[in-house]
Amino acid sequence: MTTIVALCIGVVGVVMLVVAQVLRRRASRMPDRGTPELAALHAEVRDTLDRAGWVASVKIYRRRTGAGLLEAYQAVDRIAHDETRGRGSTR
Repeated sequence: MTTIVALCIGVVGVVMLVVAQVLRRRASRMPDRGTPELAALHAEVRDTLDRAGWVASVKIYRRRTGAGLLEAYQAVDRIAHDETRGRGSTR
């Protein structure tokens, strides 16, 4: 009986960890674009892209946000494409 209870507690714990991770990722994909912190991060990532390239930009994004590698790469890619589109439309 004790084994079954321990197994159930373990399963519930794992499910809670998975749900927490899914919610964390979902929340990180929906940033408030109006915050000064986010604008500063985007500016820093763009500057680093120009100076040092993709690897350094992804490292900075990960350090500042706590994002995973793939998530950070995708965010830097979005930032780079937003910058490219912005340059193309203003000139």
